[in-house]
Amino acid sequence: MDERWTTVTLAADAAKPREEALHWVTSRVGTGIERIRVIGVDPAIEGRTGPDGKRVADALADAARSAMPDVRVEVRRHAGPFAAALVEESDGGDLLVVGTFRGRRGSTAGGDPARVAERAAVPTVVVPEGPHPIDGDVVLAVEEPIDERALAIAVDEAHRLHRRVTLLRAWEMPVLTRTGLTDFAEDPMRWRTRNAELLQRVTTDLTARYPGVRFHPLLVEGHPGHAIAAHTRRASLVVLGLGHVTAFSGSVLHDVLRETASPVCVVPRAAHGAHDAGSAEVPAATGQPARSRAAAATRFVR
Repeated sequence: MDERWTTVTLAADAAKPREEALHWVTSRVGTGIERIRVIGVDPAIEGRTGPDGKRVADALADAARSAMPDVRVEVRRHAGPFAAALVEESDGGDLLVVGTFRGRRGSTAGGDPARVAERAAVPTVVVPEGPHPIDGDVVLAVEEPIDERALAIAVDEAHRLHRRVTLLRAWEMPVLTRTGLTDFAEDPMRWRTRNAELLQRVTTDLTARYPGVRFHPLLVEGHPGHAIAAHTRRASLVVLGLGHVTAFSGSVLHDVLRETASPVCVVPRAAHGAHDAGSAEVPAATGQPARSRAAAATRFVR
């Protein structure tokens, strides 16, 4: 799968993390980016920044043009809710990039960034405020079955950065229910062994499929969201596939994005083609085209 991102959609508002998001995009100069779409709010309510008092979206666009002079940059403004605007506009690009504050639900996405990432039409990179850790491994959160789109992104990024792919499988014991513990919970070693065997199967398969990539398996016991977030301190990028973005495991996505120290790439259901392995028919609540989900937003294009 070709994960060459030619059109990047970038969120812009008065929150400082927008600068972190821009830096993440501009650090990819020479990777095939041809257009950057800066999404701002209605000029009537848009803040200003810098000594010259430029509007936030305009200042961000100018910074992008300066860092990437060969890339076409445009500003698009919305009068509706900013989060809905980002979801709608994501459908016009290959990648959505937003900034977020660490340890808080508020973000440059106008609310919880997980709500934008799980509804976007394309993969979404959530960039936390700095400082970021050194560029370590690309971390792929392992699920069953493996998310092929998330895998392709992780492998491509590892090639670009000349890094390993850490295959992180986080697991925890099932909770006690009214009917008692499950058979696996009665024997903790069975539960751990099952996850270890899954991780080994995935590692063996991917090593054979991608002989030029170094894979490092890592089995961690603990709540998946917190376990994945803990390993962002040593990662250049963390990639979460469909199994960590669904409603059932939504708390995992929220925990990772709230605690992450490195950028996280979220691959939502809408970013998977109809024939992708493991992708089922998308429910109406989350599977509508991004533009129809946010059709109420009014756009101002400069």
